[in-house]
Amino acid sequence: MSTKKPASRDLSGGLDPAVAEAKESAADKRKAAEDQAFADKLAKRSPPNPVERAEIEKARKRTKARTPRIAMHIEDRGTSRRALYPDHSDEEGHRYRLADTFGTRSMQFVYSMLKGLGNATADHSLNLDFSPASPDQLTFNAALAVIDGVRPKDEIEAMLAAHMAVTNIVLLELIARTRGAVAGHRYEGNGIKRLDVLGNLTAKFMRTYTMQVEVLARKRRKGEQKISVKHVHVYAGGQAVVGNVSHRRGRGYRKK
Repeated sequence: MSTKKPASRDLSGGLDPAVAEAKESAADKRKAAEDQAFADKLAKRSPPNPVERAEIEKARKRTKARTPRIAMHIEDRGTSRRALYPDHSDEEGHRYRLADTFGTRSMQFVYSMLKGLGNATADHSLNLDFSPASPDQLTFNAALAVIDGVRPKDEIEAMLAAHMAVTNIVLLELIARTRGAVAGHRYEGNGIKRLDVLGNLTAKFMRTYTMQVEVLARKRRKGEQKISVKHVHVYAGGQAVVGNVSHRRGRGYRKK
């Protein structure tokens, strides 16, 4: 016969508030102990060796020489209201940086792109319907950094850069889900169907990203003419021969 006492409950049928508070306090203490153990583990690490230290210094110099990418804060102000603002107080200067980032003078285009990026990079993990998702500032600024790094020359290039950024976000999510399907499902029935669908989608997004990069490269090459002249030989009479010319000397030939 069990002598274990049932957990103390209040009149509403739930756990006694005192018992619930004690459990919560114990969980907090356990978490604090785990955090301290992890901090102690990090503190015991050895310093970088000479080779690592030299590489760190090289990386520091290269990183500091790069142009800082533009970034913004996103604050959710309620239903369908989001405030985007920079770290500093120079709003006019920030607008110029945004216009330069998107390769345009149209602030309407800039605001439209920012709105689209905000929706495309929002966190939809807990959003099971069509209601607005919560903003994801980290992913938003990552996409913004991609566009800034492409340095668009006009609105078309800015849109291509934005498409590449959000395509990469979806692609990484599909790869993670595909790996989960490989690890967590049997290769039969629904497991095969799920893996097949995810694999096809992943391949399509990979091809899409590659095509976007190629389209941008072709647009930037448009109008450029490449003329290659190997050799020009001018002889008496003002005639010129363009191409490889061989001269007979003795028993053999020598190409110029």
